[in-house]
Amino acid sequence: MSAPEIAFVHGGSSSHLTTLQDPALAPYRLRPVHLYDFTPDDIAGADAVIVADREHPALLGKHGSSLYEVAERGGVLVVFGENAAHEWLPGVSWEPRPTNFWWWRTGEDHGMRLQRTDEPIWDFFSEKAMIWHHHGIFTPPEGAVPLVTVEEDGATAGATTYHDTVSTAGELFVTTMDPCFHHGAAFMPGATQLLYSTVRWVEHRARRAGRT
Repeated sequence: MSAPEIAFVHGGSSSHLTTLQDPALAPYRLRPVHLYDFTPDDIAGADAVIVADREHPALLGKHGSSLYEVAERGGVLVVFGENAAHEWLPGVSWEPRPTNFWWWRTGEDHGMRLQRTDEPIWDFFSEKAMIWHHHGIFTPPEGAVPLVTVEEDGATAGATTYHDTVSTAGELFVTTMDPCFHHGAAFMPGATQLLYSTVRWVEHRARRAGRT
């Protein structure tokens, strides 16, 4: 079986380039696609697309339908945080929240809760990878599986990360966390784990029957 084609849509920031140049990710052969020169043909043959975090929201909005098409045709679409995903992904709403960078030093309750840990996707992700901080909460599309939620005043306020296998013929992994930025900056425990785990999961899913 041939290796799946994984496109990495990025904005050329230092953290994005660091991610692309990371030797640990070399075996996955991420194919760079620069957002500022993006055309739909750039991802037409991709089995999976990873949208790096902290990109130009207007450009993502402009090309959002082309990115979403990856999942609609049966591929895997990953959208990392700080990308105004609620403005171009159908059926998603978002609310901002303050970012708590140092809860493990202060002893505060971060409020983040793992969900549906019996789901197969959890074979690829650890608690440390999924809980370090976040940049707001989603209300995912109906039927999507919240993987990490935020509890406020004893109730679930929304999800920081969700997995959607019902909205399209493919699947989406969407999070408000920004692992590329923190991996590139070498700042934030767990961010590198989330990045590596996501890429490993993407390759696994893109290899399933009918993908490659």
